[in-house]
Amino acid sequence: HPQQANDYFAIGDLCARLTLQGNSLSQTYAAKTVAAYTRAGELSNRELSAARRAIVSFAFWIANAARTLGAYEALETGLLICEQARRLIAGAEWHDDERRLQMTEDRLRELMTRMFESEGDAADRRMSAERESRTLCDQGQVLLRQGRPQEALERFEAALSASDANQSAWLWRAMALTDLGRFDEALASYDRALALEPDSAGVWNNKGSLLMELGRLEAALACFERAIDLAAPISTVKAVYWLNRGKALYMLGRYAEARDALLHSHELDPSPESAAGIAACRERLEGSSGS
Repeated sequence: HPQQANDYFAIGDLCARLTLQGNSLSQTYAAKTVAAYTRAGELSNRELSAARRAIVSFAFWIANAARTLGAYEALETGLLICEQARRLIAGAEWHDDERRLQMTEDRLRELMTRMFESEGDAADRRMSAERESRTLCDQGQVLLRQGRPQEALERFEAALSASDANQSAWLWRAMALTDLGRFDEALASYDRALALEPDSAGVWNNKGSLLMELGRLEAALACFERAIDLAAPISTVKAVYWLNRGKALYMLGRYAEARDALLHSHELDPSPESAAGIAACRERLEGSSGS
């Protein structure tokens, strides 16, 4: 359908919510937020002022979040967005906001400079370790996709030796351990990943899937429900979580609840698996009522 300003406001709002990722700020989602609000203002002159106000409000929010987090990368992201916001309202007679944004930029630069000078070599060593950890984790992912889980596990272990704060390495380590049949260790690795990023819906879903395979259905169901609560409103992703919830409920014999969960999954993203599950639930329910 024709592009509408409200569509881009909605996209901007979603990206703004996704900008805060645990203890970090996503520069990608921050940039997408500004781009979406900017596009909303371009589509309708009546919405131009509202779009600019949304950008300015987002800039001040992300600057405050960056100061609270205190990480160099977060401050860098906050500075980038404040600079973009100030340029976008330049010449629009928003002088107070321009001045406040400039002051905010100056404060962020000051904090970054102070942090850089105080940490010095320690920051360089930490960043080097993080880069090494990411590189090793990437190598492990390639090996795991090639069906070489033991070699992949060794890479993930090395990545965690370089930086045990690498949440992705804990996650992929869990998947490698699962492929190797070391399920208790895999669950412990999922827990370490969740300790670093407790709001990661995907990790909750992965842990639930493993628990379901192990027959620990109540625990699996709790994981799927947590994933649903945390998931962004993206249909194809959230549909998987509802599908898994339906499977767990079916295996627990709670067929009416399973049917409802599978119906919800099918409404979000129709699939043969959800359709078959719905049919199986209805057959069980009809058989129960008939007997």
